[in-house]
Amino acid sequence: MKSSSLQDAYFRFARLLDTVEKAPGFPKLDDLERKLLHFIALSIREKKSPLVGDIIFNNEIGSPATLSRRLSNLHNKKLIQYAEDQDGRKKYLKLTPKSDKYFAMLGELLLAASSPKAK
Repeated sequence: MKSSSLQDAYFRFARLLDTVEKAPGFPKLDDLERKLLHFIALSIREKKSPLVGDIIFNNEIGSPATLSRRLSNLHNKKLIQYAEDQDGRKKYLKLTPKSDKYFAMLGELLLAASSPKAK
């Protein structure tokens, strides 16, 4: 694939994403919430169970207070859920069916944007 084709695919994806993000059923996420949700999802895909404390104190994404607030937002939007270990000392993050649909939609957009017919 040529560089201009890759650029075209990216811009088709960005245009599709802008359109879908305005749809009524699509979760409204700010940039930090999106980055945090993606970080959690990637951790889970890598077979790591992300701990709430580890996420909150990840200074690469944001301050602990900001991340705590954003986790609450994602929970209220039903994109993540909390799960405790057996003794209740550790709190893990899990994705929800709604977040699975969110990532499936993003995957569909990527496929649509990468199709040579999508112009």
